[in-house]
Formats: sequence, C-alpha cells, structure tokens
Amino acid sequence: MPDDTTPPPASPSPAPVSPSPVAMPAKGYKGMAVTSWILIIATGLLAIVPVLGYVSLLLVWIIAPLVIIFAIVILARGGTGQGIFLILLAILLVPWSFLAPTVSTLVLGASISAQETGQESQIIANLNKIDAAKTQWATETSASAGTAVTMTELTKYLNGQEIKAVVGESYDPKPVGETPAAKLPATKSLASHKAGEEITASSTRVPASSTAPAAASPSPSASAEEE
Repeated sequence: MPDDTTPPPASPSPAPVSPSPVAMPAKGYKGMAVTSWILIIATGLLAIVPVLGYVSLLLVWIIAPLVIIFAIVILARGGTGQGIFLILLAILLVPWSFLAPTVSTLVLGASISAQETGQESQIIANLNKIDAAKTQWATETSASAGTAVTMTELTKYLNGQEIKAVVGESYDPKPVGETPAAKLPATKSLASHKAGEEITASSTRVPASSTAPAAASPSPSASAEEE
C-alpha cells in the first residue's frame, strides 16, 4: 500500500514586488511671487511721496535686481507668465523711481507757492482795510502826521470787519502818515518774505518807476516858446 504520509510538494514562493517610485512634488514659487509684488508696490508707493520719494532711487538698485532674480526662479519653476511680468515691472521700476518723486515734488512746490500767494493777498487786504480805517480816524479826529493810533481805536472804523491773522502775523497800524504793517512770526516765512519780516501793502507791489512810462521829452516847438 502506498504511504499516504508523504507531504505534498511545496508551492513556489511569490517573487518579491519592487516598490514603485514616489513622484517628487514640484517646487512652488508662490512665496517668491508674493515677496516680489510687495517689494515692487512698496518701492513704487514710496516714490510718489514728495522729496522723500528720492530714497526710492537708491533702493531700486537693490529691489530691481532682487525681483529679477526671483522672477528667473519663478520662470524655472513653471510660472512663465508671472515671471515675465515681474521682470518687466522690475525694469520699469527704475525710471519710475526717478520720475515719480520729481513730479510729486514739483506739484507740491507749485501748490505751496499758490497757497502762500493767496495768504499774502489776504494779509495785504487786511492792511488796506486798516489803512482806510486809519485815514477815516485821522480825518474825524484831526490827527496830525506822526500821531500814534492803536488797533483798538480803529475798531469802529472797520465797518464791522474783523482783522483775523492769516499765518499768525501781528498788525501794527503805525502812526498817521506811515503805512500799516503786518509782522510775520519768527518761525514763519511767506512767499518772498522771510520769517519775522514786516509786510506792507507796498512791499508786494511792483515799484511804479519800473512800470510807469518814461516822461516825454519836450518838443522842439515847446522849447522854442519857453525861450
């Protein structure tokens, strides 16, 4: 009888399975893009500030190359559109850092000049009111030349008009026969007037000698008659 105790043949072991390669994640560029935008916007806004904006003209030589480097890395990592756009902005940032502060500074200077001219005109208008009131006061009181007068005495001759300081100036009506003056504060200049200087109505006018036509020379016939 055959021996039933013989063990069955062993089945072949399965071949080892090699692990599949793991795909490496692509490097992102979002952080560099955000940093580049922040640098460009901050430098561009700084350039708009009058006078202080010229600081951007120094910073741009650091910011622009840095943004271009970031843009090249972004291009290498697949951000083609954004990388090209950042390079263009970095190049344009150089002339912008010169033009923007120049324009804003000129605009500010023109604005300040116009404002000071208006303030000067208001002061001259006040001086003219004081002069008219002083003339009326001198007429009614028969005051002679050299007679002192105060702003308080002239109040009722201003026809209810109040003399308000424009830039903190103080008004001196001066004695009869002299032109009223407004003295600027020691820390305030105005238009062509230095700080602490006195302004009179005549100090802002063109001298009559420069605008008046030259006196006509006598005609030969007139000379003959005089002789």
